[in-house]
Amino acid sequence: MLNSAPRFPRAARLRRIALWIALALGAAQAGESGSVLDLKYEFFRDRNKVWNHTPAFSLRTALSRVWSLGWEQEFDVVSGASRRLGADKVGQFGDRNLDAVSGASKVELRYSENPSLTYSNKGTVVSGSVYVSRENDYISMAPAGSLAMDFNDRNTTLGGSYAEFFDDFRPTGAFTGMGGKKRIRSLGGTLAQSLTPLTLVGLTGTWINSWGFLGHPYNPPMDVSGAMMTEEVPNTKQAGAVSGQIIQGYHLGDLLGSANLDYRRYQDSWGIKSGTADFKVSQYYSESGYIRLRARYYNQTGALFAKTAYAGTETYRTGDIRMFPFTSFLVGAKASDAFPDSWGKSAFLPDRWDLKFDYMLRDTRGDKVGADAGEPRSIRYQLYGADEYYLQGVVMAGLTFNL
Repeated sequence: MLNSAPRFPRAARLRRIALWIALALGAAQAGESGSVLDLKYEFFRDRNKVWNHTPAFSLRTALSRVWSLGWEQEFDVVSGASRRLGADKVGQFGDRNLDAVSGASKVELRYSENPSLTYSNKGTVVSGSVYVSRENDYISMAPAGSLAMDFNDRNTTLGGSYAEFFDDFRPTGAFTGMGGKKRIRSLGGTLAQSLTPLTLVGLTGTWINSWGFLGHPYNPPMDVSGAMMTEEVPNTKQAGAVSGQIIQGYHLGDLLGSANLDYRRYQDSWGIKSGTADFKVSQYYSESGYIRLRARYYNQTGALFAKTAYAGTETYRTGDIRMFPFTSFLVGAKASDAFPDSWGKSAFLPDRWDLKFDYMLRDTRGDKVGADAGEPRSIRYQLYGADEYYLQGVVMAGLTFNL
């Protein structure tokens, strides 16, 4: 499975840490107004027929005027991310009772929590958190911290962030013993500047250093004859990313709207380079309700050692589709509004609702079943037709309670 947090959590965790740091900048307002509880439920499904159910909650509570405590909790239920090859569980080597390709073919559970503590006073925000995630073959712990300070009459913000991941990958089934421990260290810096009351620009730089076991043996590569090989990737990787953002607000009558453009450029020592352009338009249709439309374009090159078929003498080799070139396009929409004011009199009734849907297409085709004589064999573990592109959809519903 690709682009789904349940099987490839590392990038999602880094994004979640970055998002949490961004939300922490607004913690002062939450601390002044009281405590907030968010309940969310997310459903994911892709063309490989992989699905994921994720109930979650996020609690932010004010301890004092300047201190606030946060707690995020998730519980994932995900189908097997690498099932038997081919449509209807009939792969290139015929049907079988056991999945010899992957030990990750059963329904799995993941449990995670992320407690956080934030200090916010007179334009200075200091925050820290510890993210912990557990599943049957993967354990991760990630302490993180951030500091942000306002200058120039609070029109300029400088910020820095740090996160350290301590991961232990323990593959099961036929791949028992092929995992190991890895570390990921992330450092970031941000500059944000208000140009006008309705215009904000920002620049963010991130450096990531990874070492240890960085592979994913559940997707073994193949040689030209179609024989499965053991994945081998470098045990170190350095990566850097720079992103720029502009947010332009506007008035449509008495209602506020905004346009947000974000571009990110990434490069790592394995040879992967990528560019991401993300555009969002948000518009209030009432004092409390708004809609948001989103379009995102992503393109990447492949790792220097990634090949369609291997001779068997290469130092490094992989069957992980994330290491190959591809392009994706995502569109999405979100709507949010407040419930009637009378609901606020009851502690058991929510104050707001959210509904979001994202749909993504990636230009990687499904695997070809069978091969002509003399044709090199390769499999990217895509279980849909060779004439189809990868697709995925995510639906999220949420409720907010002002406690």
